[in-house]
Amino acid sequence: MSSRDPDELRAELRSIDFSGDPELLPEFRDEARETVDNQVATLNDIDTKASRILRLNIVLIGVLVSAASIAAKAGSGNQSGITAVEPFLNVYMQTGVGALVGSTAFAAMTYTTSELDVGLSSNNLKTLLESDFSRTDIEELVVKNYIVRINFNRSTNIRNIPLIQLTILLVIAAIVSFSLGLYTAVIGPVSPWLLGTALALLATVTIVSGLPTQLRRAGRDWWEWR
Repeated sequence: MSSRDPDELRAELRSIDFSGDPELLPEFRDEARETVDNQVATLNDIDTKASRILRLNIVLIGVLVSAASIAAKAGSGNQSGITAVEPFLNVYMQTGVGALVGSTAFAAMTYTTSELDVGLSSNNLKTLLESDFSRTDIEELVVKNYIVRINFNRSTNIRNIPLIQLTILLVIAAIVSFSLGLYTAVIGPVSPWLLGTALALLATVTIVSGLPTQLRRAGRDWWEWR
């Protein structure tokens, strides 16, 4: 099995001397190019989702801060104002704010930590132009470069998938918490069955999303690359 560590993988590839049918190399290259294109599309989709959630969360946090500021001004020196706002300052509302802030942080991490290897570097191309390699040698080097590139991009996607999943799950947790907070403020204490249903919903969404599996994959990937 090939190493996942990029330095070890490059060493392995340098020791390989392709002795198969040279006509197969362009097919390998085309398949590798398609794989890289799919990897890039996957990460672009993740980045798009993260950026949209980030913008939405920032707007929601701004609305919450504005509402809190207005409530604080209305309640200052006014006992009735304080009494009206106090029911909304419950543990569920606080949990919702925390989940929203956490989602924003994970969205920012997802969007800013994305890094892809999408093509030959200028140094690679310069080396190829200066070399006297045959067409077969160049095709072999390009395929090997694709192998390193696919390995790198795979790691980026594996590490970003749980980040976007956490981002989305925390948004769902914030919505559930705010709903319970409004229920508490307007109707009264949340009944055990309602709280249990909300927790079961969050647990189900977490399991169905595959987050535990993705976290294990990301952990293994980090261990192999460390």
